[in-house]
Amino acid sequence: MPRLVFERTGFAVDLPEGGAVIDVCDRDIRAGVPFACRHANCGVCRLDVVEGAEHCAPRTDWEEELLVWLKEPEGTRLGCQLRILAGDGLVRLRVR
Repeated sequence: MPRLVFERTGFAVDLPEGGAVIDVCDRDIRAGVPFACRHANCGVCRLDVVEGAEHCAPRTDWEEELLVWLKEPEGTRLGCQLRILAGDGLVRLRVR
């Protein structure tokens, strides 16, 4: 089961089936990720995947387009688009 850790707040949660980071943030404010558009239009929810990128689904087309336009490096993701894959592992995220 993947464990998701938000570095800024220290909040950690286990995701038995994986899932969307935005859903975790909606359930618990301790995740500490700010959102605005929620649809890969603004970049407010940028995150650095510090550890466990292999447990993350690939960037969506919308996410890729915005992050390239913003000139963000490969390890940057949008919290509104990021999905964690099912399976054992640790994903550590740093809010930008």
